[in-house]
Amino acid sequence: MEELNKDFEVLTTWLKDTALSDLIEKATVSARLTTSPCALVASSYGWSGNMERIMKSQAYAKTGDANNEFYASQKKILELNPRHPLVKELRSRVENDEGDAAARELAMVLFETATLRSGYGLKDTAAFADRVEKMMRRSLGVSLEEQVEEEEEEILEDEDVEEVSDDDSTAPGGDDDISADTPVPIDEQSNDSNQENNEIHDEL
Repeated sequence: MEELNKDFEVLTTWLKDTALSDLIEKATVSARLTTSPCALVASSYGWSGNMERIMKSQAYAKTGDANNEFYASQKKILELNPRHPLVKELRSRVENDEGDAAARELAMVLFETATLRSGYGLKDTAAFADRVEKMMRRSLGVSLEEQVEEEEEEILEDEDVEEVSDDDSTAPGGDDDISADTPVPIDEQSNDSNQENNEIHDEL
């Protein structure tokens, strides 16, 4: 273990002092992790993930209780699996360039997944979702700048125009709406009477 601690000293120091300085008490190499890249462990005065859930779910828990706030705010210890490929890749990137933006993002994602895996809750779930989306875009070859496709408004407008035209063709006032009971204008009645009188005069 001493040899592993020495091999990963650059990474553990970088995690504690730079990438996760506000989030963890320290980073250390662990021999008990098998398949997970890392885990989050409570410090001497901190709560475990299970205890934190219990305390937050207590109906009688006082809001802003100083005692609870003290235990809940304690920084955790990040344990690393030195045999995991993600941890090895992160160490390689940090050794080459401590300012690598991809290394910082990977460190944050490892911390957040370890937080969830260890039973703790995330404070900023929206930021975690954004980071996961970026990783999915990179893995699928989708540009980070590509935006969501907008709806085709022209097609919707054309459909609205067609609906309005159909409604106008059946609107009241058209020629088809004139029924047999519709009264005939007075001018037409007088013309018909004059025509009948002329026909009678011709017969005489």
